Amino acid sequence: MDIQFSNQDEEREMHVCESRREGEWIIFTCPHCEEYENRINLQTKERKCRKAKDPFIFHRGSFLPPSLEIEGSTPN
Repeated sequence: MDIQFSNQDEEREMHVCESRREGEWIIFTCPHCEEYENRINLQTKERKCRKAKDPFIFHRGSFLPPSLEIEGSTPN
């Protein structure tokens, strides 16, 4: 399971978010925009977003569960 979101526009600034899981929620936060937070509920697919102060900055991020993060693995 790899969860991703992206808001893209090549002319705008893009920030890469950090992610973590809290219960049924995947939470994305921006290391540059203290107020920005994007939450996605794994069960209901509900999405809650607290916007950044600058509406011209796009944010993107991905979440990969720790059990799938294996360094040095090779495909079969």
